[in-house]
Amino acid sequence: MGNQQANVAAYNTWDLNAYSQMTGLSPAQIQQLEIAFNQRTAATGGRMTINEFKTVYASIAGLTWNFNADAERIFLMFDTDGNGVLTFNEFLMAYLMLQRGANPVQRWEYLVNYYPVSRPGYLSAVEAEMLYNNMQRFYGFPAQQTYYTTAWSQLGGATSGYVPAQQFVQALVPLIPQNYIW
Repeated sequence: MGNQQANVAAYNTWDLNAYSQMTGLSPAQIQQLEIAFNQRTAATGGRMTINEFKTVYASIAGLTWNFNADAERIFLMFDTDGNGVLTFNEFLMAYLMLQRGANPVQRWEYLVNYYPVSRPGYLSAVEAEMLYNNMQRFYGFPAQQTYYTTAWSQLGGATSGYVPAQQFVQALVPLIPQNYIW
């Protein structure tokens, strides 16, 4: 039968410090998240289902209210390969998304600061489209490429090849039908 936890990666001090610098969370907070993640996913080889995500997030955040709709949207957005489970990295980014910002624009601006980009503070066409696609999956608005191309064009992306990341989010959000933004 073997030890199921052998499949789950344990992060060393260097990893914890790297995650801490990347996310703005303390190494102790990262470790707490890692422990919670590993406890729930030991039997599944480090993969978290949507129900496990809801349970872990609610226990870590001390939630007493039902956040199913928000959690499901965030889970789907961060399940980047669409396989129905989250890795620790995906879970950590989803956790950060739920923690930051008082409104959708602030949450996205925060997330953009930690988005893995080739040029810090800027998005290439591929990165901007990937961020747009994640926003579309999260908010569930109609997949219209005109939102993306309008925001990209307004910021001169076609000319420069890069756009400022936060300005891209600020230009994109007003284009999305407001009944999709919460």
